[in-house]
Amino acid sequence: MDCCKCYKPIPEARLKALPNTKTCVSCSSVERDYVRTIISGKTTYSEVEVIKNKDTKDYLQKLDSKGRQGFGSMLYRASKSIPEPKASNVKLNTRVARTMPEFTRANFEKVLEEAMLFLDDKDYAIQKVEKACEQEMISGVQRRQILEILEVFKPTPKVVKPKVEQEPVDDEILHAFRNWKM
Repeated sequence: MDCCKCYKPIPEARLKALPNTKTCVSCSSVERDYVRTIISGKTTYSEVEVIKNKDTKDYLQKLDSKGRQGFGSMLYRASKSIPEPKASNVKLNTRVARTMPEFTRANFEKVLEEAMLFLDDKDYAIQKVEKACEQEMISGVQRRQILEILEVFKPTPKVVKPKVEQEPVDDEILHAFRNWKM
């Protein structure tokens, strides 16, 4: 189908969205609506608000452009009571890149060997493994593997619960509980 004003073909996506349209996007007299995300509540649950009023749309676009754009909402940052940072206070290139730790097989074997030396005191061996994981010598997966190896070599003793014998209950009391009515 062709546009009735410029006689260019109307894109299929527009015809699918608006089956009765006679004009293309550039010839359309309808102004584009403004859509913004609103976060409602403490969770990340969000709603979409469609704004059709031109004055409101322009005002909200100005507010949203002052804050972070894209995912999220500008409702909190766009307030007039929050002053914008001055250009003199903004420092460039203040971001410090953190290097990712390298979890090598050699570190894994070193921590495992050290833990195996203290196998007699299993709690101390586990503390050594946890400390190595905190210091990023080994990864969480390697930590779990070492703990499984320690468990194989020195299993944690299983606690056996003593069996409690029930005292015999009188038949009259059992009958009263069975037929209890409120």
